[in-house]
Amino acid sequence: MKGLPCWRPALLAACLGLLSGPTWAQAGLEAALEAALTHHPAIGGKQAELDARAFGGDTARSQRYPTLSAQAQQGVGSGDHDSPVNLRVRQPLWAFGRIDNNIAFADAQTEAEQADLLRVRRQLLEQTAVAYARVQGSRRSLDVAGENIDAHRQLHRQIQRRARGELASGADVSLATTRLAQAEARHELLLGELDVALNELRSLTQIAVDTTPGVPDALLRLPAPEMLEELALENSAEILHKQRLIAGARAGVAQARTAAMPTLYLQLDQDYDQPGYGNDSRAGLVLEGTLDGLGFASRGRTRTALAEQSAAEQALLSARNDTTRISQRLIRQRQLQQTLQASLATSIQELDSLLDSYRRQYETGTKSWQDLLNIQRELADQRLQQVQAQNDWLVYSLQLMTLIGGFDALIKDDADHV
Repeated sequence: MKGLPCWRPALLAACLGLLSGPTWAQAGLEAALEAALTHHPAIGGKQAELDARAFGGDTARSQRYPTLSAQAQQGVGSGDHDSPVNLRVRQPLWAFGRIDNNIAFADAQTEAEQADLLRVRRQLLEQTAVAYARVQGSRRSLDVAGENIDAHRQLHRQIQRRARGELASGADVSLATTRLAQAEARHELLLGELDVALNELRSLTQIAVDTTPGVPDALLRLPAPEMLEELALENSAEILHKQRLIAGARAGVAQARTAAMPTLYLQLDQDYDQPGYGNDSRAGLVLEGTLDGLGFASRGRTRTALAEQSAAEQALLSARNDTTRISQRLIRQRQLQQTLQASLATSIQELDSLLDSYRRQYETGTKSWQDLLNIQRELADQRLQQVQAQNDWLVYSLQLMTLIGGFDALIKDDADHV
């Protein structure tokens, strides 16, 4: 984005060391992001809209070129067999700013469309990064659920052995069987969630991507929170788009004000078999203009353009407010998840020690199998919460990285120079 202070690019480059290379991995988050940018139909559609705007600019510029017209007549009656022909070339010399303003308006629309393309790409990058992170989280949850099943199976076998030795009751065996079934059901539920996450990612990338690699640490090293808000405002694609729309609205005002201006032409005429002229050539200056509705139409168009400019300016203020709100929310949520991770890590460590203690106490007869099974279930729940907190922290980090333009290095065409 233009206008960044000189130290901003260096900061972003330091945060994104892995994204500076000329080639990208065929697996992992970078591959998923590249695939989404390359294959998702939303990008192709928006690129086509940008091309259409660019062609509109070419059309506006063509108003500076000469216009060639031809007219032929066939005489009928009175023995007139002549077929007069007139060729006319008109070169605009001065349009009182009308043509220049038409070109400026078309170029402003093209630049706004470029910014909108960047906005759509940022949205797609964010959605893909979040989907990839959700896949990673689902896999980690499955690992924890699998470990929980193994632990319950071990406890189930121990209870069955003790029941055969008449050291445990049938109720103990039934409880262990129920808890094992619950652990297996949770595992199946998490398998379904992984399938949903993979389908969501596939819908964004449009091709299969290896999601085995984790997210590189370099993509998670963000600047300090107080700098993140400023970077989000400076690099927001939404704000840039609104700024370009304001520029387009201002160009529209200038276009409306000069729409009724006349045009001074250099006109060349070549006549063939023209009555009274024969074969003759003429050249001269022509001033031509049209005043629709005695000027009221032009006045109405100007007022409309001014209202659109005011609306665009208000939309910019709203975009700034939304960007600040979103960045603050993401920063706060990321910090909360980091605090929660530390709390859960301490709790899990204590539960691990407590589970070992319960095993020893059961062997001495001071604890029941129900106590042991309960503490195992609590430990599994805490570990799943830890995985969820880690995954939420990852998601918020990737969203912040997208918000400040951290993944823009993946965009390889002229849109990254918007």
